[in-house]
Amino acid sequence: MAIHLYEDIILTQRISEGDLTNPDGDTYNGTDGETKDKELFVANEQTTLAAALASGATSLQLSAPRFSDGEIIIVDDEQMRILSGGGTTVLAVERGYGGTTPAAHNAGAAVYSGYDYTGLVIEPVDVAGGDESAWYALALTQAGLDTAVGGAPLNLGDKAHDVTLSFWRRCTVPSGTPVQNKTDLKLRLTGTENPIL
Repeated sequence: MAIHLYEDIILTQRISEGDLTNPDGDTYNGTDGETKDKELFVANEQTTLAAALASGATSLQLSAPRFSDGEIIIVDDEQMRILSGGGTTVLAVERGYGGTTPAAHNAGAAVYSGYDYTGLVIEPVDVAGGDESAWYALALTQAGLDTAVGGAPLNLGDKAHDVTLSFWRRCTVPSGTPVQNKTDLKLRLTGTENPIL
């Protein structure tokens, strides 16, 4: 999927996907038990144009390397298919993909991965040892956490390529929890990826 979880609304702190470089983590008082809430965000892979792009140009420069060869990207209303340069900041692209019209784009314009999503569901999972997935409750609003069931999945619905969704998670560490560095409790995002045609 070309979609990720982030800790911040400006989408600079991506939650790591298995390598623990930036986990959704906190420190808790396990002796007395403690609860903490956090808003998290779901967004398509994205960056910005590092330089303006003329309507006839077939090479573009990105602010950060984010996409792969063959992937469809969207700048403003124009779709482009990446021909080469995937994984770098300079891409050769096929302009006006999917019947869109090649246009000039300003430096700083958002560049999105060209997928919409349907049926997005986020759920807590525990991947090793005992199952503490019930420590996580998920809701669309912070107030909704008060009635959310720990360990239950949350339906996020559908998401367009240029829309950021948010949800809340509440982690409750029960009293009497021994000191540990728990790394096997994760949030799994599933859904159907639909290329924009």
